[in-house]
Amino acid sequence: MKNSLRKHIAILICAALLIGMFATGAAAAEKPGSKAVSFLYDVGDFAAKALIKGITLLFPDFRTPFCFPDNDDFYPGMEAFEDLPSLPEYDTWELGFAQASLTDAFSGAQLRKFYVTGALDVIGKRNVSEIHDPPMIRATALSDGSGRGTVLFLSIDAFGITSTDVLRVRAALREFAADNDIISINVSVLHQHSVVDTLGMNGNLIASLFLNPLFYNASCLNPFSGKDPAYMANLYQVSAQTAQLAVEDMRPGKLFYGKADVEAYITDKRPPVVFDKYAHRLRFAPNDTTKPETWLCNFAIHTTGTGIVDTRVTGDFPAYTALEINEKRGANFQLILGAQLAIGINYNEAHWPRLGDSYRSLEVYGRDLAEEIMGITGETPLPALLNIAHKQLTLPIDNPLHLLLTRLGVIESTVRRTNALFTRGEGRTEIGYMELGDTLAFALVPGELEPALAFGYGPGGFPAQEAYQSWEFEFTPMKNRVGGRELIVFGLTNDQVGYILLPNDVYHFIQFGNEEINQGSSRAAENILEAFEELTGSVR
Repeated sequence: MKNSLRKHIAILICAALLIGMFATGAAAAEKPGSKAVSFLYDVGDFAAKALIKGITLLFPDFRTPFCFPDNDDFYPGMEAFEDLPSLPEYDTWELGFAQASLTDAFSGAQLRKFYVTGALDVIGKRNVSEIHDPPMIRATALSDGSGRGTVLFLSIDAFGITSTDVLRVRAALREFAADNDIISINVSVLHQHSVVDTLGMNGNLIASLFLNPLFYNASCLNPFSGKDPAYMANLYQVSAQTAQLAVEDMRPGKLFYGKADVEAYITDKRPPVVFDKYAHRLRFAPNDTTKPETWLCNFAIHTTGTGIVDTRVTGDFPAYTALEINEKRGANFQLILGAQLAIGINYNEAHWPRLGDSYRSLEVYGRDLAEEIMGITGETPLPALLNIAHKQLTLPIDNPLHLLLTRLGVIESTVRRTNALFTRGEGRTEIGYMELGDTLAFALVPGELEPALAFGYGPGGFPAQEAYQSWEFEFTPMKNRVGGRELIVFGLTNDQVGYILLPNDVYHFIQFGNEEINQGSSRAAENILEAFEELTGSVR
C-alpha cells in the first residue's frame, strides 16, 4: 500500500514538473538531421503525450458536459454590412471612453493573497508583493451614428482571459446592453506577465493535483487555481461599470487613422520573420473641444518587460505609454495588441539597452513608443461607417497539458468532452470581423496569432523546406479576405486559446518550446482561417 502510494505521488510530482515547463521559453528548434533522428523524436513525442494522457486518467472528471451550454451572451453583430453610399446622411462618429483600476477595492493583506502571472510556479509562491502601478481596465464605446448599434472594446491589464470569463463580463452587462442597443462586446487583454493572475495557471499546482479532483467534481469548494474568486468577481463588476461609463460618455466627433513605423522597437524571435511593423492609431476628436481626445491604438509587442519572476504588479511598458500620451497631449489612451506570436521588445545597445532597473527600462521604452505615436502625421479622416460581425467555432483540445489543466479546474473555458473518459475534448470560441470607414478592416482573433497567417508569407503559404515538419502549408492569408482594405489584427480578444501556429511548423512536444506548450489546439490556424473566410464571405 505504501509503495503504491509512493508511486502515485511520484507520478503526480512528475505531472506537476511537466506542467511547470508550460511557460519555459526555447529558441527556434532545428529540424532533425536525419530520418532516424526524426523517428526517435516522433517516438519520444508520442511517448510524452501518452504519459501525460495516462496521468490525466488518474483525475476523474464528472462536470464537463458532452454538449456546449446555451450561450445567451454571444453577440453576432450585424447580419449584413452597409456601404458608404447607402448611409449618406451619417458623417459623425460617436465615441465614449472610461477607465478604472482593478485593485483599488482591495487592501494590502488581500492583495498579497493574489498570484502574479507570467510563468507557472508549481508550489504557488508568486504572491503579489507590491502594486508598482495598478492594473487597469479601459473601455471605448463606438458608433457610426446610423442607429445600427454601439460596439464596446474593453482592454484589461491581464495575462489572459478565457471565453468563460468573457461571457461573465458580458452577463454583467446583459440588461444594460439590451437597453442601450449594444450589438458587440469585445474583451481583450494586454498579456502582461506581471499582473494578477486571471487565467489560473499560477496557483499552487501541487494542491490542485491532489485536491481539485475532489473539490471540483463535488462542487463543494472553488478549485485550487491562480484565479482568486474575489479578484475575478471584482473584475466582472468593474468591467461592467467601466463599460457603462464609456457608453454614457459618448459624444459626437471625427475619427482619424494614422500609423507610425516602429520596426526598430520590435524583435521577432521565431521564424518566419513576419510582423506588422506599425503602431496604428484611431484618434477621436470630439466636436466639443473642451473634452479630451481618445486614442485607440494597436501594435504587436509582447508585454514582458519585467520577465517572469517579478512579484510586483505592473502594467508593463504600455502603462508608461499611456502616461506619456496623457501628460503631453491630454488624450485618453487604450491599447489592443496585434498578431504578436513571438514578437518582443527589441532591447539592444543601439536603441533601448537594459538599464539595470527593469522598470526604468520599461519607462524609457514605453515613453519613446508614445513619442512615435504622438508624432504620427498624414492622418486619414474616416467616414462614419462601422460594420462588425462575429462567428462561433470549435477547436479540438489536443494538447494533453491543456486538457489536464482543464480537467483539474485550473483553467476554466467553454469546453465539452468528446468521449466518455474525457481524454478528448473541444473548446468553443469566436472570431470577429470589423470594418471602419471604407479603408480599414480588423480581424478579432481569440489568441496569439502567427502574423504570417494574417499578412502572408511567400506566394502560396509556408514552404516545406522552411517548415519544421517538412511539408507545405498552403493558405490564403486574412488580408486577402478583406476586399483590399488595410488589415489590422486585434489579438487576444474574446478568448485565450493559446498560440496559433503554422501547422507545418510545430516543433516536437518533447522539445518544450514555449509556443508549442501554449498551443491548445494543433488545428487552431486552419479552423480560424476557415471561420474567418466564412465570416467575411457571409457579410460581403
